[in-house]
Amino acid sequence: MTMVLVLVLPCCLMCILISAGAIVQGSRLVYTNGKNTFGMYMAKVVLREEYEGIDPLDDFPSVPARDLSSLVAPVDSYKGSLYVSADGHKAWRILPDGGYTAETEDFGELLKRRWNYAWQSEEAGFEVLVVFPYNFALRYIPKWFWIGFVLAALTLLFCPLLYRQLRTDVLIPMDIVEQAMEQLKEDRTYRIPPQSLRYSDEFLRSFEAFNKMSDELEAAYEKELKLLETEMENLRLQVNPHMLLNSYNMIYALAESKKYEVIQDYALCLVDYFRYVLRRGQKVVTVRQELEFVDNFIRIQRIRFPGRFSYVYQAEGCYDGLIPPLLIENFVENSIKYALEPGEAIEIIVSVRREKEADGAEFLHISITDTGSGIRPEVLRQLEKHEPYVDEMGNRHIGIYNCFRRIELFYGKEGKIHFSSSLDKGTQAYLVVPFRTVPPETEGSVEA
Repeated sequence: MTMVLVLVLPCCLMCILISAGAIVQGSRLVYTNGKNTFGMYMAKVVLREEYEGIDPLDDFPSVPARDLSSLVAPVDSYKGSLYVSADGHKAWRILPDGGYTAETEDFGELLKRRWNYAWQSEEAGFEVLVVFPYNFALRYIPKWFWIGFVLAALTLLFCPLLYRQLRTDVLIPMDIVEQAMEQLKEDRTYRIPPQSLRYSDEFLRSFEAFNKMSDELEAAYEKELKLLETEMENLRLQVNPHMLLNSYNMIYALAESKKYEVIQDYALCLVDYFRYVLRRGQKVVTVRQELEFVDNFIRIQRIRFPGRFSYVYQAEGCYDGLIPPLLIENFVENSIKYALEPGEAIEIIVSVRREKEADGAEFLHISITDTGSGIRPEVLRQLEKHEPYVDEMGNRHIGIYNCFRRIELFYGKEGKIHFSSSLDKGTQAYLVVPFRTVPPETEGSVEA
């Protein structure tokens, strides 16, 4: 359709306009030349009559018929007619032999015909009219103008047929491929159904190639999904491997101090902690479950660091939202691990809110803020690149990097993490993820 509108139709219209303009101008030129020639001839006739002392009105229309008889032959050769009138009403047609018709015609009606040369002179006292058929002025138009006009007109007439053929051969098959690509985004199992042979062999092969490509993409997706599930399992096992060692050391220290009630409380918190961390088959948890786990983790840390920090959170209206496990806990743990300063207390604030975008999509906005020592600029730059931080000793810190990977695996480009930090003023980690209450392909996997 675009090809027809952009290329064919403008060219045809241009050819028609040029040809029509040339034909009109050519016909006007022929008419002007003829009228001037006719006027010159009649002027000579009048001069001759004056020179000879003849008054054409004395014997009208015999005298004008005799004087104009030599003009009848060329006019008649173009299928024209020559008329004279004395009063502008009655008109006699002049014959080739110098005579005239007995019957008169209406001079006014003759003037209404398309091609005519009218002449009148006050000295002569009569009027002369030459009437030609419609095609008189057109017969002198160059042939190539007519050829261009006819070809352009025929092309316009055949445009619907050309468009219909173009639509069948190109546009409809392209629409099929385009719609198939859109369907494939929503349904990986979609394939182009068998088509009739009315499409060209090239497009039929394209349909087969598309279906083959779709099969390969689905197989690659399934393979990648299995690899991602394996990676998720590895990431889960990598979370807090030092927690177990710290817990043994803490229990030993509490036992030396004979704080048996604290040991019992600490042990119960550890049971809940490792039950949550090491659970299998659960890809997502609710915000409520995650915050309860963070609260349990805070109880453990308060036993280790009494009076060193305070913790508050709020998450009204979004407790049923689903997120990857340990997502919030990881940032809270980093605040305690890296933000604490000797002899100073810090505050940790967790805020979870639900917001609707202009397009109707809902997102969870999660903020973890502390008032600790902040993040060094070189570390912050590494985190913004979504890469694991490697310290001066060559140790890789993968806690936040694991959060990057899990958000990428769960949400793709819809999930975002940003950091804001100043030395000695604190740090804020800001997460934005889609709000979901039913995880795709994992419905029923969330434990109560």
